[in-house]
Amino acid sequence: MAGEFNLMNNKLIFTGGTLITPLRQIKADMAVENSKILKIGANLAAESGAKIIDCSGLYVGPGLVDIHVHGGAGCDFVTNDHQEIAKGAQYHLSQGTTSIVPSAISVPFGQLGSSIDAARKAAKNCDADILGYHVEGIYLNPTYRGGHLLEHLRTPEPADYMPLIEKHGDFIREWTLAPELPGAIELILACRKAGIVAAAGHTNASYEKMLEAIDAGLSHSTHLICVMGSLLFEPLRGGTARGYAPGVVETVFLHDELTTEVIADGFHLHPALIKLAIKCKGIGNICLVSDSMKGVGLPDGEYVIGGQSCLVKGGIAIIKDRPEVIASSVTPLIGMLQFVHHTVNVSLADAWMMASSIPAKVIGVDNAKGSLAPGKDADVLILRKDLSIHSVYSRGKKVI
Repeated sequence: MAGEFNLMNNKLIFTGGTLITPLRQIKADMAVENSKILKIGANLAAESGAKIIDCSGLYVGPGLVDIHVHGGAGCDFVTNDHQEIAKGAQYHLSQGTTSIVPSAISVPFGQLGSSIDAARKAAKNCDADILGYHVEGIYLNPTYRGGHLLEHLRTPEPADYMPLIEKHGDFIREWTLAPELPGAIELILACRKAGIVAAAGHTNASYEKMLEAIDAGLSHSTHLICVMGSLLFEPLRGGTARGYAPGVVETVFLHDELTTEVIADGFHLHPALIKLAIKCKGIGNICLVSDSMKGVGLPDGEYVIGGQSCLVKGGIAIIKDRPEVIASSVTPLIGMLQFVHHTVNVSLADAWMMASSIPAKVIGVDNAKGSLAPGKDADVLILRKDLSIHSVYSRGKKVI
């Protein structure tokens, strides 16, 4: 490991493996130099002076990009401790996630601001690339709050959110909100102006309100179907008779302006619903997210997230006082990739793309992250044929 770290300014040649590129698998070599992918082609191993990485019998693909993740290995991403965030990110790096967007749940604004400050500091000294912060919460529909505490939910007020955007707008990558709340459209406009992805989540917005939000700049939807309104039974043309109108789920399916994400841990969504989402949206508009909490990577037990006790057992986390509610996931992103490939029968290239290039596209970093292409960061995940992790490289440095 140390030797390859010292070679970061020299050339590495990954040879003999099957490269996973968007849309297909190819037999080719890949040259890396100065933390960037230099070129992809045949017989590159013959180049003199290069360190040869033998990948025979292995898959070589891009490092994974997780844009919705709340913690890991006992570390919470809502904290004022930058070392805790870095440690959590390091756990996910060990699981193949080379780029990560720490995510908050609904907490007081002061605590949120401190957590973003800590994430900024963690990003300066972490092997994983901390790409920014995802605010999931505060402005959610109380009926669709899921694992969020009711006491922390608010309606959007510029006096609350504008100071945060003015200070951290360059670092906040995404803000999940319920478009039907009073003032939500104005928040979406503010996010759009600041370059923050506005996402619909924990919402029961009407079709008309969703269209208004899209016009204002809404471009993404958070954990599709989960705590998200579906068909609405309401008067369509006046009077007392009711008909059926699209809810949030149907609007996401119907409108190409919206990308979306799925939690593919086998607990949040039935495999058939993931197939339906792919059929409606197409692979290129759906990313995988872990939505994992601090209990991922730890033994079964009781953990506190967002001020609530959660029980982890058998691969699922539930809220102790509301056992019908799933409390995030305890599966890293590599587990989601494996599930959609093995259980949902998505091709390996497509499954890998859903966990790398598509999330990178959603938050606008696909110029540098998410795929193997010359000029991009040398974030490389190498898997065995059973999709277990063989090794991980972050910006050309071997970390696993």
